[in-house]
Amino acid sequence: MANPQIKNGYTRIANELLEAICRLNISGNEMRILLYIIRRTYGFNKSYAEVPLSDISEALGMKKGNVSRGIKKLREANIVDHRPNKGTTPQTVSINKNYDEWAVESCTDLLLSNSITVINSDNPKGYQFGNPTVINSDNPKGCQNDNHTYKENIKDSIKERGERKTLPSSHVGQNRSAFVNDDNYNQLVSEYGADVIDKYISRVDDWAFKKGKNIGESSETIRRWLEEDNVQKLDPDIKNYEKFINQFLY
Repeated sequence: MANPQIKNGYTRIANELLEAICRLNISGNEMRILLYIIRRTYGFNKSYAEVPLSDISEALGMKKGNVSRGIKKLREANIVDHRPNKGTTPQTVSINKNYDEWAVESCTDLLLSNSITVINSDNPKGYQFGNPTVINSDNPKGCQNDNHTYKENIKDSIKERGERKTLPSSHVGQNRSAFVNDDNYNQLVSEYGADVIDKYISRVDDWAFKKGKNIGESSETIRRWLEEDNVQKLDPDIKNYEKFINQFLY
């Protein structure tokens, strides 16, 4: 008989992050992979873990091809950070705990959207909200529905919410899908230079725009991308020289 005990080990995770994961509208395989990554990282009090595909495949009883596709989708959605293996170094995986950057619509987001109607079939009054599109609560897929109008309304809702979201006028990408506030921008520029940071703001902005999502303040994402690309920081002597020159220019 199974008899799990906390004294034999447990995984520590913030309730806020766990609730965000519960709201994710992803496939069953992707959720299993995500939970296993959490087990291998937070379960060992680590922010990332070196985990070969074969380990994940064996632990989950899932084909390596399915594991690879699942990780790819989670990475594209910015839910996990995945670095492929290089030579004898195994791949590393970690959770992007800034769930505001996740490029996935949750079930809650879809159901609470202004353009979608939710009807509780157990409620005799049939309360409705917004557009008179009906979601059948008997649908075993929950957030999914084969109704064409339903799907179109979801797409329109996501688009409309993205258009309504306004971004600060600090350092905003051309598509207005990502920005960096003044303080973080100045800090990043002091480390990498304005040309590099402006380029990465554009890259993150383009990436978010293609995903159909406004991710807001993006300094953490930019810093992570810079580290992944092994972009070298400015030499301290150069920064001091620039400060000296700027005294005479401004």
